[in-house]
Order: sequence, then C-alpha cells, then structure tokens
Amino acid sequence: MGSTSPEYAVSFQNSDKFWENKHIRPDIVLKTKDETFVIDTKWKIIEANNPSDDDLKQMFVYNLHWKAEKTLLIYPKTNQIDSNFGTFHFDNLGKKCKLGFIDVTNESERSIQNSRFIVNEILKKLESYLEK
Repeated sequence: MGSTSPEYAVSFQNSDKFWENKHIRPDIVLKTKDETFVIDTKWKIIEANNPSDDDLKQMFVYNLHWKAEKTLLIYPKTNQIDSNFGTFHFDNLGKKCKLGFIDVTNESERSIQNSRFIVNEILKKLESYLEK
C-alpha cells in the first residue's frame, strides 16, 4: 500500500525477507528524490530520549536494509520533547535515528486523533528534510 506526492512517495507496512522465513516490516517508508526515511510507530510510553535497546536496534536494521540515512521512532506523547537525530556509532556509517512524540488523544472528543492529524504531525517532524 502506498501513495505519492510531487515531493515524496510513501509506502506502508513494507515487508521484506530478513532471515530464513522471517520478515521485517517498518510502518512507513518515505522516499524523496534524494533520501529515504523509515518511520516506525510504537504504542508504549517512554521517558524522553530513553528508547529501549530493542527499538534502537530495530531502527538501525531498518537504516541498513532500506539504505536510509535517517529513521524516525514515533511514540505517544505525554510530556516528552522530540530529540534531534542521534548517530549510531557503528563502522562510522553515519546512520541516524530521531525520537518523535505525538499526542494521539483528542481530549475534547475523548477519543484517538484521526489519522490525517497523526500523518501531518509525522510529516512536521521531517519537514526540514523534505523541503530540500
């Protein structure tokens, strides 16, 4: 499943063989003419700038597998602030990952935000990189 904009192409739930009969599947792969971003969403709440080792290892594999220089981990927001892109220290590859936080609740309607709102929030987190 995917969609295209004049500036970038987006695909969802890309699945690719990884090991033996195992597959890897990030939530979103966003491609510009110059760069690929892999985005994965989590539903667990974390403290700012303290993702699990497993989440970071997963994103590093996505960096390598999809030849992406940057990945973005999205978590539900409570009071955290987005991080800058941090660099993975492996083989001086320069691969990076950013933590982003989105308020997924709509307090006025006592519900979950609609998908358009969430997509716009994700795009805002990459906006300066998409405007190249």
